[in-house]
Amino acid sequence: MKSFEAKKIYYSIGEVSKISGLPQYLLRHWETEFPQLTPARNVKGNRTYTNKDIAVILSIKNLIYEQGYTAEKAKVLMQDLSSGGMGNPMQESQTESLLKAHQDAMKHQATPHTDGRRKETLLAAKSLIEDLLERFGQ
Repeated sequence: MKSFEAKKIYYSIGEVSKISGLPQYLLRHWETEFPQLTPARNVKGNRTYTNKDIAVILSIKNLIYEQGYTAEKAKVLMQDLSSGGMGNPMQESQTESLLKAHQDAMKHQATPHTDGRRKETLLAAKSLIEDLLERFGQ
């Protein structure tokens, strides 16, 4: 699996698919369902995702796949999060922390003997997301 750097400015939909572990069609669908997810387009019309967009995707993924919310409930939670006095769901440093935690989890995913570390990393990422949700009104 290709690694990524949280310092990169723009990502293609293919890169975001690899980073998030989600298929491209689902990322495109989520654009229509979640108003917080608004990737820009380049001159050729291709989607260009920022670190903020990736953080939103990872937050949505966490709500649906980890916490078990329906897409409708996740939409409401994301709306509440973004309307809680902030235009962006997360600050830049929090976005980078979330991306770093996810990157660490992805590095350890391929090695079966690191299940303990992988679980710790995933729990840390989950804890970070829960903390952010709680901080922004959840």
